[in-house]
Amino acid sequence: MQRWLVLIVSATITLMSGAYAFLSAPIYEVRANVLPPEKNDVDSFNFNRLIGVGSKFDLAKTVDGALSLDTYSVKGVFGAFIRNLQSESLRHKFFIEVYLPSLSEAERKKPEGLLYRQFSESLSIVPPKEIVDKLTIVTQTGHPAETADWLYRFVEQVGTATKENLLKSFSAEINMRIQNIDSEIAMLRKNAAVERQNSVVRLRDALKVARAIGLDNQVIISGSVSKDLSGTIDPSLIYLRGAKALEAEVENLEARESDDSYIRDLPKLQGLSEFYKSILLKPQDIAVYRLDGDIVLPDSPIKPRKTLIILMGLAMGLMFGIILGVIRHFWTGRITGDLTSATEGQK
Repeated sequence: MQRWLVLIVSATITLMSGAYAFLSAPIYEVRANVLPPEKNDVDSFNFNRLIGVGSKFDLAKTVDGALSLDTYSVKGVFGAFIRNLQSESLRHKFFIEVYLPSLSEAERKKPEGLLYRQFSESLSIVPPKEIVDKLTIVTQTGHPAETADWLYRFVEQVGTATKENLLKSFSAEINMRIQNIDSEIAMLRKNAAVERQNSVVRLRDALKVARAIGLDNQVIISGSVSKDLSGTIDPSLIYLRGAKALEAEVENLEARESDDSYIRDLPKLQGLSEFYKSILLKPQDIAVYRLDGDIVLPDSPIKPRKTLIILMGLAMGLMFGIILGVIRHFWTGRITGDLTSATEGQK
């Protein structure tokens, strides 16, 4: 009798496990393997930095050493992509714009918070051990074709956002350099204008002295004193140039429209400013990641594992059946013993 109990319990639990295994919605796993970009994918960032070296706009020999730019590395660019891949704001944006519209009308009726939690739990990032820089983005859903499509779009959207961030940072860096250079150019021009005005004042004072002593022509003096006629060593000797020369120089300085030709570092700075202004980098010129192969649709679901569930059901059925059989055996034996004792007592 106990044998039949074990068989019935085992069969019942096994059938229940089989029903669960075959009636449960299958879950498929879709994977996207992502690698860092190639070196030439980020060289567009650095080309504009390297092209100036060795030319007349040599960045290593600019007036201000702070004008040199940092280079972009493959590791740094891919690191920016990984950070955006883990960004909650980008994930939520994708959930609103792509994931929700891909659901059926019945599924969209569920609470948005619940759907977003399910979406986040179904999307995970796994770094494989074999390749340090390689990432695997794993999703588990019941719709493999739709999942493969939105997974590809998710990676692409994160890549686009990363490009925009890098280009924005790159443009801001370039604009800052242009502003610094243009500010330095403006400062040099202002200083040159002030210096010209100061020179006019000094020359006019010297002209008054020359006219006062009746010195029309430059005094020819041998020796080192003639070197001071420019006024660089002793400004008080400028009047020795003579009234005619001083008057002509004052007229020339006052008629000068621009001091650019007399500013030492101006041509280099102007060329450097034009060089930076000519830099134009487009999103299609760079890449921040590479897909390692295509996103392949799975052949079979990963859940439920039917064979495993049925075997576990059978094992649990046997275990519970045996336990119930043992309990029933002792229970039946106890009742039989009690009845036997009662019968003997009556006799």
